[in-house]
Amino acid sequence: MSGPKAFRIVTRAEVMTICRRSLARLDAAIEDWISRGQRNGTIDKADIDKVIARRDALRGLLSVDKFVELQKQLPAEISYLQADAERRAEKAAELEAQSKRAMRRMKGTAQALLASLESSGVQIPYEIREGLASSGTPSERLEAVINKAFLMLHSAPATNGVSDLQRDIADRLGAGEKRMSLEEWTSQQPGVTEDQALLRVDGFLGELKGLGIDPGPFSARVSTLELESPARRTLLADSLLLDLATAVKNGREHSRLQSDLRARHAELSEMKSPEAASLRSEIGQSLSMVSAGNEAVLIQRADFLIEAEVQAIAAEERRRTVLEGLAGLGYEVSEGMATAWVNGGRVVLRKAANPGYGVELSGGSKSDLLQVRAVAFGNSTETRDSSRDRDIETIWCGEFERLQSLIAKDGGHLAIEHARPVGQFPLKVVEDKQGTAGDNDAVKVTRHLPQ
Repeated sequence: MSGPKAFRIVTRAEVMTICRRSLARLDAAIEDWISRGQRNGTIDKADIDKVIARRDALRGLLSVDKFVELQKQLPAEISYLQADAERRAEKAAELEAQSKRAMRRMKGTAQALLASLESSGVQIPYEIREGLASSGTPSERLEAVINKAFLMLHSAPATNGVSDLQRDIADRLGAGEKRMSLEEWTSQQPGVTEDQALLRVDGFLGELKGLGIDPGPFSARVSTLELESPARRTLLADSLLLDLATAVKNGREHSRLQSDLRARHAELSEMKSPEAASLRSEIGQSLSMVSAGNEAVLIQRADFLIEAEVQAIAAEERRRTVLEGLAGLGYEVSEGMATAWVNGGRVVLRKAANPGYGVELSGGSKSDLLQVRAVAFGNSTETRDSSRDRDIETIWCGEFERLQSLIAKDGGHLAIEHARPVGQFPLKVVEDKQGTAGDNDAVKVTRHLPQ
């Protein structure tokens, strides 16, 4: 097939642009992973160093032109980081919920101990009574107070109504028996139980903290709920749980939008246009705010701009690569031909060794499909030497294969979509207005070729 051809080309520069964009997205994913991990206290320097080392290894693939391997590994690494960040956030949320449950159990134990000590008639020291009764006692101090109170309870005298003989018998019967532990004693107290509604509240509060959201606005309502009786608590918990669920849902969505914005912000750093720089600045301002409210719109604008610029860059690189390749094959390529190709939709190149013949390039403006065909310079009304024209098409076939090899050697790829056999169509004749004029006139002529 040596006649007119339609082909697609992927240049090395285009592939490198794709890889750099993906590496930029990886940097954004790492930034997000570090931010979430440090906020939740789930990563350390060793974890970060491992991720950075993997990132650097991936960058090394670009420097040795291992584009295919790099494009396979980058999405996998980004997906891993996102999943790992979620896993660590869930772990942090669960630990936070466990901490709240433990504190609530300690408070319940403190209240039960205080009630038991009061009923035993023991003189309770002020610091122990205050520690057991106060809802604001820190966990470390509360644990110490509970241990002291439990020892007092064990050493407390028997309640009134027990004779000396009964006490003596009880002491002898209990001799050698294992003393009840605090955990055993606590498990027997009816007031120290875990409420399902409060467990759900703890789960939501833990997730809010994992998302970096201050749960403070819910603190008063949670404290009020804890003071209610179990029967009434279930009824009152519904409203709080609904609000907490909404806050978690909104927090997750905001976190997702922030991650998406970071990715676009990083990708735009690979774009050189003023429009890209301006939008990147807007996104940077949005990321610095707690909630700008315009995240979804910025993401949409960024996607549109990135796609448009990537296509424009790719089209420019395709034209440049084809023209440079044809120049290397002996075709006359002058400055401005790429622009003429864009503006006129096509451009004609003369073969220096055969001035009466050349090739016509077209397409590539609205799609990645390019067309090329051999042409003759002259007057369309004159009789053509069909045998000579056929020979030129055959020669062009070999030159096209050389063009494919040149592009492949440079790291690109050229694939033929379809081609016509030699001689199926008469060789297109382009009116030769150039004569002996210079290159600039040649460009001017090629921009006004008939369709």
